[in-house]
Amino acid sequence: MQTLMRRPNAPVVFALIAAAGFLIFGFATGVLMAEPAAVVGDRLAELTCLQIAFTPERYSEVFLSFTPAGQRAILALLMPGDIVFAWGYGLLLAGLLGLLAMRLPGKWQQWGAILLWAPLLAATLDCIEDVFLFAAGSQVLSSTRVAAMLPLLAGTAAVLKYLALSVAAPAYGLAGIGRGLREDRSIGALLLYLFLGLLLIMMVLRPLQQIPPCL
Repeated sequence: MQTLMRRPNAPVVFALIAAAGFLIFGFATGVLMAEPAAVVGDRLAELTCLQIAFTPERYSEVFLSFTPAGQRAILALLMPGDIVFAWGYGLLLAGLLGLLAMRLPGKWQQWGAILLWAPLLAATLDCIEDVFLFAAGSQVLSSTRVAAMLPLLAGTAAVLKYLALSVAAPAYGLAGIGRGLREDRSIGALLLYLFLGLLLIMMVLRPLQQIPPCL
């Protein structure tokens, strides 16, 4: 990846990756997830509690607190909605982190070549989490006892996802923006720092706001 960063066409490649992620993100939120999100309404944040339920009893308690229409909407949000959504934010952040890293010197660029994979790892874990959550929800709807491993595996994937997305990527990205301000203050670079910085702050704040009420 560091070799790619040194190629003349690197800005175009990373910009295309980010643009693809942005389009996928928009398709997921504006098309796939719009209708079920409207059904769930102002309780969307509570879906985080499903992610970190860890036990069948806690998962069932949260899932059954929604109306039958809300329960079906949750499954639609998970698959295919969140599966596509995950790759939207994964590609978007990976592309932007690549654009940042290629502007940085020495070790900063080397670490960037590694840590730009963090959003893609998070997207993969998010998809794994969605599969287990969907399977658990389907069991609840069919009046079948939720298998103990499903919430546990979903919760484990969720924790690892948040470590990659809300800790590793922002730690490098926000520190890299600070370093980048010393290296490149062109208009394009400043816009990148602003957009990426806002996204990373959102990635940090979201779990901080949504996880504590679930505990």
